[in-house]
Amino acid sequence: MTAIFNRIIELMGWVVLGVSTILLVFASHIDNYQPPEQSVVAQKK
Repeated sequence: MTAIFNRIIELMGWVVLGVSTILLVFASHIDNYQPPEQSVVAQKK
């Protein structure tokens, strides 16, 4: 019974790690995103 709980906790840890990694990659892409409209407006000024 203890082995089952340990396995569930281990799987939950891997899920949390995977979701955290995906969110970090997603946040990095958002941080590096530069909309083209703003650069065009800046060049016209």
